[in-house]
Amino acid sequence: MERPPLVRDLMEDLENKTHVPIMNQQVFYRGERLHETPNRSLEQYGIFNGNHINLVGEKLTGTEEEHFGRLLNLERDVKVIDGLLELICNEFKHFQHRNEPRNQNERYLHDLYVRSERCRSDFQTFQSIAMNINITPSAHDAYRKKNEINALIRDRTDISSNVISAITSYQGGSNDYKLPTNDHYLFHKH
Repeated sequence: MERPPLVRDLMEDLENKTHVPIMNQQVFYRGERLHETPNRSLEQYGIFNGNHINLVGEKLTGTEEEHFGRLLNLERDVKVIDGLLELICNEFKHFQHRNEPRNQNERYLHDLYVRSERCRSDFQTFQSIAMNINITPSAHDAYRKKNEINALIRDRTDISSNVISAITSYQGGSNDYKLPTNDHYLFHKH
């Protein structure tokens, strides 16, 4: 079950649309200071689609604005691949729960492995792109955003590696089937 949208979700959306960094935002609705309670649901404030909110904050300018925009686009791409990785994790968790033997599900596991590997490769590409965006520490908001995105990418790269490891080491079932020692053999293209 998905959680209801939170104030921080609204603030992230505002950041993406206005390029006013979350740290610079003051968000008001009917006199309430939403930015002070980012983990509170919008429903608790009675906010739904079509309601008017007020945003006060300084938009970035010049080079910092350009870098910040690139970082927001990169973050959006990271979140798309993160969603795919979450689906893969859920599929593998359900597969493990069924406790089926590996030897009867090799193609399915191969597909999960390939999709996980593709996610990890995408995260590594994103890391390279983020590292090539040259931002000086004096551009505080863009610099903070870059560090935030780098941490997210590192975390998701680690998760993908853990998923890949779990898939390659999965035995499952109650039979005595043992994995061959050459993992490359298990996941060659069919």
